[in-house]
Amino acid sequence: MFEGRTRLRGLINGLARARGAGATPLLVIEGCGGSGKTALLNQALLEWKDRTPSVLVKPKELGDDEQGSAVRPVLAAALLGLSVEVPGYPLSFERVLLAQIAIRMQTGEDLNPEEALVELNRQTNNYRAPNLRELVRDLANTAGSLISLPIDPAPVVNRVADYLGGMLEGSRRTSNFRWSKAALDWFGHQDQGLKLNADRARLRLSSQARSKDPDVRRDVDDLLVAALLADLRHSLAPVGAREHNVLLLLDDGDTEVATSFTAALLRVRRVVADTARGGDPAPPDPLLVVTTSGGLLAEELADEGLPGAKVLTESEVDDSLTGLWARIRSESLTSRDVVQLAKGHFWPDDLAASTVGKVVHRLSRGHPRSVDTLLRKLHDEPSLARDPAKLLRNTENALLEPFVRGFSAGESANRHHVQALITLSAALTKLEAQTLADLLPDPVGLDSPLYSSSTLWTPPESPQGQLPELVRYLGLRLLSARTDDHEASWHEVIGKLRDHAGGEGPRLRHTLLLGDRAEVAEELLESLSDMATADWLVLFDLVTSDVNPREREPESIGAARRGSDEAHAFRLLGVVPAFDHDPCVTDPDILQNLAAHAAQGLRQLSNRAQDPALLLRRAQRYERYGRNYR
Repeated sequence: MFEGRTRLRGLINGLARARGAGATPLLVIEGCGGSGKTALLNQALLEWKDRTPSVLVKPKELGDDEQGSAVRPVLAAALLGLSVEVPGYPLSFERVLLAQIAIRMQTGEDLNPEEALVELNRQTNNYRAPNLRELVRDLANTAGSLISLPIDPAPVVNRVADYLGGMLEGSRRTSNFRWSKAALDWFGHQDQGLKLNADRARLRLSSQARSKDPDVRRDVDDLLVAALLADLRHSLAPVGAREHNVLLLLDDGDTEVATSFTAALLRVRRVVADTARGGDPAPPDPLLVVTTSGGLLAEELADEGLPGAKVLTESEVDDSLTGLWARIRSESLTSRDVVQLAKGHFWPDDLAASTVGKVVHRLSRGHPRSVDTLLRKLHDEPSLARDPAKLLRNTENALLEPFVRGFSAGESANRHHVQALITLSAALTKLEAQTLADLLPDPVGLDSPLYSSSTLWTPPESPQGQLPELVRYLGLRLLSARTDDHEASWHEVIGKLRDHAGGEGPRLRHTLLLGDRAEVAEELLESLSDMATADWLVLFDLVTSDVNPREREPESIGAARRGSDEAHAFRLLGVVPAFDHDPCVTDPDILQNLAAHAAQGLRQLSNRAQDPALLLRRAQRYERYGRNYR
């Protein structure tokens, strides 16, 4: 069951509709680990695979192709996946196959250029069904496990090979087909107004495909991607009533092969569009590409000299998207989304799906992977819905791991990254987190993606960016459980943050986490009458922005005299974080008591404020909350 992402799904559906000319923007879906990017692609494939040629490519574990162009694995996976026949979409990949034949050709070093050209044409014209099946099998090996296509047993390869061969222009008998003149001539102009000798261009490709020079490999990448676009355009040109574009969904967009393919696609589309500006309309481009990223892809593409991408949050998406490419930053699931997902499970008769959904949303903050993890655990133990603290117990690591899984080469999260994230969770900002670098486990340091990730910190460009609230909450819980002799213990980490605090607010926040509530209460009381009340509330909110997992008595007044301002200030520093930021506090009676104490304390302290009305309005808010829990 898939829920949420309504705007993104609507955007993909809109861009999947056929356009008369030009290309649809390439979509880059950005988000931190576990934000549901892959699930969105899976859902898009499910929705479109029976309506238009669609393929989902997952290059997570595949490195660069050592024997050819960096885009070859993605191109091979796309070619095979799109060759699953969809009625009304007669795809033929003549130019791509001609390019692959040139890349595979072995001419020997003893041939001069003219002899090599003769050999290239001989080998090209000799391709028949057995050769074509061998070529398809080679493409399947190149694609590796990027797509879920059952390459074996052999009949599947034969079926794909026969389909590819049968769609070539000329005879449909693969034993006697001829390559079309348009496909052969294409290598001379490549839709870019070039005036090359087409045969020699293919011969050069044969040589360049083995080069290790990055600029040469880049040229090969561009030619292969241009061939794919030309084949799609040529194949679908006769289809007068075509409704949809072809859909290529590229997961793991930060991997080397995926980045190479995306960069080549954008370069080719830009050149084709520039060529068309001479007066001719841009040729149709029937390919919609959607890829995912943790933020690294945009950094890599910044070196390509491409036009800047339009950057939108998920809630800002509409149907007017244009341009070469766009970056869409994914958002958390809403409470309504999570409740709807909970309805996809059977719960005990005395447990409403809405109750489960609200508990899960409160705990997960709408983080998609965390939602899935908690719903699965509750499916096995539904009684835990009434005990969120027990539900979270021993689950913190599993919930944190997705946030850093993308930084690891394999499928599992690197344990050093998880431990480092726990340490960094105590920091208010990315700038603060840098002071903790020497407490991180080797080999994690300042050059780690934990610091550079543009999706782990919000806002991504700012040194004042913060970790997701869920990461801070879970990380502080795990940090508090470390023993005192741990090199990055609770007191070591937060003590260091306090010693290097960049202002009064951070210093008081860290002091409060260290358990010195009376000291913080005294300072806040002293500043209340001296500061503008609005500024004081901002300071108070920062100091109480995280719940202290070591706090056991939030309603305590410490050593203060009952009823005094000191007592109310002391209690506020306990009850406000518990009420506002502890998702495990769900008991209505407890919530009502916390709200009542917060309201009472704010009313009491309003007598010291320069603008008492601001504190009284805040008190009224807690009073309303308290009534809601009656």
